[in-house]
Amino acid sequence: MNIIKLVTKILVIIGLTTQLAYAKATSSPIVEGKDYTIATNPTFEAADKNKVNVKEFFSFTCIHCKINESMVERAIANNKKIDFERIHVAWDSTSEALAKINATIVITKQDKLYLPIFNAVFNNQNITDPKVLKAILSKNGLTDKQINDFMNTYNSFTVTTKVKEYQTLMNQYNITGTPIFVVANKYIVNPATPERNIEVVNYLVNKVSK
Repeated sequence: MNIIKLVTKILVIIGLTTQLAYAKATSSPIVEGKDYTIATNPTFEAADKNKVNVKEFFSFTCIHCKINESMVERAIANNKKIDFERIHVAWDSTSEALAKINATIVITKQDKLYLPIFNAVFNNQNITDPKVLKAILSKNGLTDKQINDFMNTYNSFTVTTKVKEYQTLMNQYNITGTPIFVVANKYIVNPATPERNIEVVNYLVNKVSK
């Protein structure tokens, strides 16, 4: 047999095996204690009581968070059942500066910036440099007025307060890594593949909605 055909056949077999293994994993029962745990001191009600609150603790420097982003946007952020909050971790001065960018995105309602910010970070751009950040904002369609509003918000007391709220939530849920999802301020999704994370989040949202 031609060596190229042999290698192709082997790769097809490996791909099918992987797909079957993935299908089995994502269709396996969702179990408390394995796929999620219950927070010991849940508080904070959702802003919209007609929706289920879902928090994602993430970092712009987290490769898993970056990989998750498109799926999170599609399956969680745009889900009409969900009141979604992105909470950037703030462990030190560097992550606090990034958390300020997240808080500014939330307040100015510029969600389209998440993926460009992730890409900039992983292209080794210093997004906490005002000139670099403004260039990213301009490249992604913000007007001069929107850029000024964004930068003024970034430097505001409101954003500083928001980052402190992030730190309070991190302590409340004992967040030590990213990404971590919390559903209904009660259920903490254990780290898994992006697909499994989404599956467990949706399961818990439906559980709470019943």
